[in-house]
Amino acid sequence: MENSFNKNIIPEDDEARIAALKHYNIMGSPRERSFDNIAALTAKIFKVPVCLISLVDRDEVYFKANHGMGDATESHRGISFCSLSILSPSVTVFENVDQDPCLLTNPNVAGSFGIRFYAGAPLITPGGYRIGTLCIIDKKPRKFTPGEQEILEDLARVVMEEMELRRAAISDSDQRSADLKSMEALNEILETSNDNLKQSRHNNELINEELIAANKDFISANTECADLNKELKETQEKLSASNASLSESEEIRNLAIAQAEVAVWYVDPQTGNFKTSQRLSGFFGFPEGEEISYAATFEKIDPEYRAQITHEINRAISTGHPFELEFPLAVKKDEKQRWVRATGMQNPAADGHKSHLSGTFTDITERKADDLRKSDFISMVSHELKTPLTSMNGYLQVLQLRTKKNGDEQSSGIINRALVQVRKMRSLIDGFLNMKRTQTGKIPLEISTFDMADLVKEAESESLATITSHKVIFAPVEPTIVRADMDKVGQVITNFINNAVKYSPAGTAISVACVTIERNAVVTVKDEGMGVAERDKPKLFERYFRAERKETQTISGFGIGLYLCKEIIDAHHGKIGVESEVGNGSVFYFSLPLENLNL
Repeated sequence: MENSFNKNIIPEDDEARIAALKHYNIMGSPRERSFDNIAALTAKIFKVPVCLISLVDRDEVYFKANHGMGDATESHRGISFCSLSILSPSVTVFENVDQDPCLLTNPNVAGSFGIRFYAGAPLITPGGYRIGTLCIIDKKPRKFTPGEQEILEDLARVVMEEMELRRAAISDSDQRSADLKSMEALNEILETSNDNLKQSRHNNELINEELIAANKDFISANTECADLNKELKETQEKLSASNASLSESEEIRNLAIAQAEVAVWYVDPQTGNFKTSQRLSGFFGFPEGEEISYAATFEKIDPEYRAQITHEINRAISTGHPFELEFPLAVKKDEKQRWVRATGMQNPAADGHKSHLSGTFTDITERKADDLRKSDFISMVSHELKTPLTSMNGYLQVLQLRTKKNGDEQSSGIINRALVQVRKMRSLIDGFLNMKRTQTGKIPLEISTFDMADLVKEAESESLATITSHKVIFAPVEPTIVRADMDKVGQVITNFINNAVKYSPAGTAISVACVTIERNAVVTVKDEGMGVAERDKPKLFERYFRAERKETQTISGFGIGLYLCKEIIDAHHGKIGVESEVGNGSVFYFSLPLENLNL
């Protein structure tokens, strides 16, 4: 294979990657409006002349969508920039190809096309394989900001969601061939039946001739009846052909939905028309064969989640963005809890206006049960670890007293560092146990009345003693009386500060403040770190969630810190959130109601 880049462009998992690409059965397929629309929209957003949806095969790069590059349908892998893009999970950017020596001899650069700018976001399958790119091209150099890279990544995910929906809607080709053979056999039977009908008709005509000869008075009447029979027969044949065609289409559609092993749904927001596949009845507990309405389906959802689902559907209608939700179904006391994962997106009509919503339901009850078993296991292990850790802490404290008494400063310093690590381990174990308690609604709160100024002062003392890599600045705090669990609220402040240290460059400033706003104590922790992507904000406080970014791959964590912070603040009827932009740092905040001292 020709390689114009003077570097290896074949990833180690290329065979598995190509197999994942073949799984979508999309190579060489004709152009489709949904992919063309995404390419055109992407070119319009970034104001570039060319946008491609490229799929990288073994030797060729196939263009599933081509906006602005003529009638080209494919390119050689050895000269396509998309061969470089699939080597990285993040966006590949060449703001000015003239500044990259390995690109100067590339035919797309040196030739008449004259590429000067390229940015490509990989198309990543659920299994993690990078099978192609959504790329934009310009014939002049240009800057490409981190924010623009985030938008291109989001659009690449839309392409993959469209490919997943396409795959789910197409049944296996072997199964379709078998179905077609069955239909051919059925047609042969129908043709034989038609021959028999023709023979019967011929016999009837002979009988009619005998009757006509026997009684000439009925000739006129019989002629009219024959004409009428002929018209009726022709009409019947047309109806039979139409019914056969409809039955064939219906059977193929049902087979496609059954093969996908999901429940498919469709709703028109304007008319309320709601359609589903048969599998939805089993998911939501409807009797088989019962006609299902949108309202009846919505009533099957746990009431606590209905407002969130309504919000996400309205957002999808107003923005066109797809949504993904997990929620339990409402069940009776003696019934097993059932969980469902819902995905959906708006599908534009042929004229470009807003049209219907469609998506899928998947039963995730077993996965949720696995999560619960995992939490139970973590809780059990945490309990088992806590006892020996407490003993270890006691032994170390005794040793520390003895070394100080003997004047052994070196040993005392080592023991002190060991005690710090023990405290970190205990804090981690307490986090796991608190996480388990939040799942069962048993997180303990020891409510007392205290001054937030004192709590912030404690956090300041702890930060000065333990944080040397950053400059932590605490603003003065006026007396701010609240009624809450002082230790738990302190954990939230400490978690915010520790996260700011982990996710911002060494030497940068971290600002901590506590102010009163509308009868609420509001604590903010501001950093100068990498920031939070817009798509990650809704999930940031979920259990086990960690942002999947190149910058965070080397940062340790379990994804439970912010989850516990939210549970603690929610238990106090407060609010918690984040304001952030990628590359511009973050401000994490929470608020608690002030204590009413006039009561």
